[in-house]
Amino acid sequence: MVLSRICALLCLGCLLAGCGTTRPVVVVEKDDFMKMAHNMPKELKARNLLDSDGAYTAPMSFKGLKSYGDILFHRLSPSFMQEATTAHDVYLGDTFAATILPDSRVRHFDNGFSINHATEKLTVKMIGITDWNGDGQDEWIVSCFVEPKRGGRTRIYYLLVPPPLNDKEKLKGTVAAIYECFGLACNLYVRDSKVIERDAADPLVPPTVVQDVVPGLQPVTTPPSKNTSKSDGLEERNL
Repeated sequence: MVLSRICALLCLGCLLAGCGTTRPVVVVEKDDFMKMAHNMPKELKARNLLDSDGAYTAPMSFKGLKSYGDILFHRLSPSFMQEATTAHDVYLGDTFAATILPDSRVRHFDNGFSINHATEKLTVKMIGITDWNGDGQDEWIVSCFVEPKRGGRTRIYYLLVPPPLNDKEKLKGTVAAIYECFGLACNLYVRDSKVIERDAADPLVPPTVVQDVVPGLQPVTTPPSKNTSKSDGLEERNL
């Protein structure tokens, strides 16, 4: 009897304190997830992926894959860079594996890979798994860090990738945000990602246009038009 009352009081306390309001996140690469949380804390809090103190909730149990890096290298399309910007070189190919040239150098690791091209270096990592847009379906959170060798702006693309339905399906990433830096000056561009398409969808369809601002965030600039923007569908936000 006493134990049941204690449990009831604890549950009531959690409800009053807002416990259980954050959606669980499977963190695959902790350092990279914490970097993302540092780069876009307001966005993650607005999506209930971080609590007010900046902490995330891990699921009780989860069985992941042995090598996300190999899957991303051979099956993820780099087309998101063409759709999002022309700020740096884009090496063409259906997958990242198909972009490799004779002078490219590749390094593989469990949850990602890096490609050293002639004009830039990029590093792709599996960060985590969560229901990003609250539709009841989990997405892979993948980062792609692009460093031009001729100087200029570096970019971290934060992608939402629907988990593959089988061991052959090609993967398509929807850009959720871009963290762009020129020296110490950085800007964050965020999309209100409501629709996350699989690779089977038309790859020529432009990214989702921002229409509704995520709760708790204010736009710094008006969402750009399709005819003038290099980052169609993305919106600059306060850091």
